[in-house]
Amino acid sequence: MIVTNMTKIGDPQILLYEGKYYCYATSPLVSVGFHVWESEDLVNWSEPTLCFDAPAYWGEKDFWAPEVVYHKGKFVMHYSSRMNGSLRLGVAVADNPKGPFKDVHGKPMFDLGYATIDGSVLITDEGNYFYYSRDCCENWIDGVRKSQIYCMKMNDDLTEVVGEPLLMTTPTEPFELKSLHVRPKPTLWNEGPCVIKVGDKYVMNYSANYYGSNDYAICVATADHPLGPWKKSINNPVLSCREDLFGAGHNAFFTTKEGELYTSFHIQTNPSAPGPDRQTVIGKVTFTEKNGDIFQTIE
Repeated sequence: MIVTNMTKIGDPQILLYEGKYYCYATSPLVSVGFHVWESEDLVNWSEPTLCFDAPAYWGEKDFWAPEVVYHKGKFVMHYSSRMNGSLRLGVAVADNPKGPFKDVHGKPMFDLGYATIDGSVLITDEGNYFYYSRDCCENWIDGVRKSQIYCMKMNDDLTEVVGEPLLMTTPTEPFELKSLHVRPKPTLWNEGPCVIKVGDKYVMNYSANYYGSNDYAICVATADHPLGPWKKSINNPVLSCREDLFGAGHNAFFTTKEGELYTSFHIQTNPSAPGPDRQTVIGKVTFTEKNGDIFQTIE
């Protein structure tokens, strides 16, 4: 694995374009939008530069989890921000991976009347899909606040959602319950979705437990269709606490110059005092099947 020097960030995502890698993340200054880091080898990264002056548009603060895809000649960024006290998802576009990105609508991409974060796109021959997390801060279920993963279809240019949201996953498994009482109100998390196709299966990585703890973990689920039903692996979590990686979570797949599948994710910079200070780690992804169940490794 590559443990980078990008610290005080969260939710990193890497894009390869014309031989260079670009990393977008919840940036050190979350009140000023988003930064981008640049590299040619995944090891040496530039200083961050501002690529999206998000407060110039509808967002007020809490600019989180940007994801950028290159699609039809444009760089399309989906991101989270807060407006009127509630979290929403927006979309911005640019002609260059380093920006400047400009918000498309001047308002959230959609508003379902509840907090939404962690948008991620899947492009297929049959259509485009937008996965996101219904955030726990406004989602009470049976006396517990829960973050759940939903999906909606998208239009051709990835700037609008189509149809109704469908529930993909909700926290139910023992490995997802470790942070149940880390806050004054009981809370559970399924968030940070990222979906790719591997063979004839769709694979979703998502994160469970509290992001500001050492129990934050990357998990995996599989399905035969982008809309599920999703089966969570008995081998979960994929990556959690180990001697040198604490709080590993919110990952995003990408392909290297050599055509290999990799992922970026964050860990706790200081595991003795876990919190929002995290750093980017990069690892190679391998999938194998064992007894009919998917097994994922990151190394």
